[in-house]
Amino acid sequence: MPEKIAVAMSGGVDSSVSVFLLKKAGYEVHGVTFYLFNSENAEKAINDAEKVAKTIGIHHFVLDLTQEFKSSVIDYFVNEYTNGKTPNPCVMCNKNIKFGIALEKLLNLGFKKIATGHYSQIVNLNGRFGVRKNKNIKDQSYCFCLLSQDQLSKIITPIAKFSKDEVRKIAKDNNIFVWDKHDSQDICFIKNSYKDFLHEFGIKNKPGNFIDEDGNILGRHNGIFNYTVGQRRGLNISLGARTYVKKINPISHEVTLSDRFAAEKIILKNINFVSFEKKKIPKDIKVCVRYNSKPADAEIEIKNQSEAEIIFKNPTFNVCPGQFAVCYFDDYLALGGVIDRVD
Repeated sequence: MPEKIAVAMSGGVDSSVSVFLLKKAGYEVHGVTFYLFNSENAEKAINDAEKVAKTIGIHHFVLDLTQEFKSSVIDYFVNEYTNGKTPNPCVMCNKNIKFGIALEKLLNLGFKKIATGHYSQIVNLNGRFGVRKNKNIKDQSYCFCLLSQDQLSKIITPIAKFSKDEVRKIAKDNNIFVWDKHDSQDICFIKNSYKDFLHEFGIKNKPGNFIDEDGNILGRHNGIFNYTVGQRRGLNISLGARTYVKKINPISHEVTLSDRFAAEKIILKNINFVSFEKKKIPKDIKVCVRYNSKPADAEIEIKNQSEAEIIFKNPTFNVCPGQFAVCYFDDYLALGGVIDRVD
């Protein structure tokens, strides 16, 4: 009997081609769309997924996860910004929703695996499940940085070895109508800007001081969540040179500005070992400090099972507390963790 697989369908070309390839390979394929929040985009995603499923000839259903999404992702997003940090809701959604609650529900419905349209390959490394980077331009291994071995063991990524152009060609050649649909570039629940979303959520501006690194007051700002560490534009203040946000204090509501911003060292908390066990991770690694950032050469010192120190070999920019840093070795995702401190 063919293995029963649920494909997470977003209504886009990547998940649609994943369905096509799995059905062609002989699996019993069912499409599922996660209903995470109420919006026009969410409704369109469901409609497009249903049309694709009908075209390919598979059953499609919707899983309502609105309450779980709010408590695990949206509340996290809001709390991080109000605490002066820069969150990554997509990583948390993968861990807690798509490959957490949703996967558990699907397993209870009799599915053996969940498939997604991620451009990242999950491989078996002598009994341990690892994540290998896609060598094409589009790589999404970063998104898997918090997943457990149990979660990775139940995920299939059918388009992992393809380029985006190849995926679009497969869709076009097989009359899958979303072949030229644009990729979603933004956070799925943000309609305009994250600032507007926070206002709508009820977060109010609380003015505070801009200060320099010696504590001298430079001016006033209208609320810490309007700024992120590393930000340069939109400050409306100058130190006579390029000026960056260096630090955000959620208690005093002070935003520290500096003309020096490059990070030399970061502390990671809540680290998760992915492709390798702790003892097999080498000292020299490459680090991405946010999704799609250029890998930086660094040395890592793992303090314990939940904390690591990373020292960059060259000063590194765009490093924000609250974002996730991921470490690679030989194109494999070694570990990931949240940036707790930037030095």
